[in-house]
Amino acid sequence: MMVKNNRSNQNEAQHMTSLEIAQLSGKNHKDVLKAIRNMEPSWMTITGRKFALCERTYLMANGVEKKQPYYSLTKTETLFIATKFNDEARARLVLRWEQLEKERLMEMQRPKQRPKEIR
Repeated sequence: MMVKNNRSNQNEAQHMTSLEIAQLSGKNHKDVLKAIRNMEPSWMTITGRKFALCERTYLMANGVEKKQPYYSLTKTETLFIATKFNDEARARLVLRWEQLEKERLMEMQRPKQRPKEIR
């Protein structure tokens, strides 16, 4: 699940969620959350920023709503987190970012439709 933040300019940053990181790395999401939380103090020391913690609500099969925390990370943050993973998981994350960047480039190169003039 790639998430884009709300900025609408061309410099809009791409993000990857901890949910997708868990899927790509073959790890349980709760273990990915724990790894991110454990690495956050070091990240804060260097950058002065925390990772973006988000929450989603979904409906379970029994009809009960459940809230699930997840992190939304930039490419740099994702690659920092990936240093804790094994070589194969790290390779999958790097390749996924490459795919996201190619998709974004293709999207930016697509001709934009101009709004029709109102007369």
